[in-house]
Amino acid sequence: MAKLKIFLASGKEIIHDLPEETTTIGRLPENALQIEDASVSSSHAEIFADEDRFFVRDLGSTNGTFINGEKIDKALLHEGDEVRFGTVLTRFGVSEAPAEKVPVESSAPTTRESSVSRRPDNFVSSSPIKRDTNGKDSGKAVLALAALVSLLAFGGAVYKILQIQ
Repeated sequence: MAKLKIFLASGKEIIHDLPEETTTIGRLPENALQIEDASVSSSHAEIFADEDRFFVRDLGSTNGTFINGEKIDKALLHEGDEVRFGTVLTRFGVSEAPAEKVPVESSAPTTRESSVSRRPDNFVSSSPIKRDTNGKDSGKAVLALAALVSLLAFGGAVYKILQIQ
């Protein structure tokens, strides 16, 4: 079974089993492998199998994906390759035994089963897109207001045209 050994900044090491299907890697909990590090993009990269070989593909990340120090867009993985997502170092390997499961409370979540973010309190997003953090969907209100203003402008124009004639 293919594995990815993740070396965390805290000094901890986590081994993540790589299934035959695609494994998405990124900072968001929607990824199969969530790495909560500011240098890792929301949807950073993916590792997938093709004819018993594993490949890694960068998904347009901000800080890049590297194999053995070289920036890549897509590359074949070999036993012992160092794969870096942003500044997070990992090592690719293949073995017969499945990895030992790491308890969620002792490490960063690494599966989709974790829907609660374990982002540090002092985390600062490096994304240029700001999120609405007040929990309200202000986009719909803005759209409704724009529609109302447009309708009033249209009605005013029709009224003005009819008044001229």
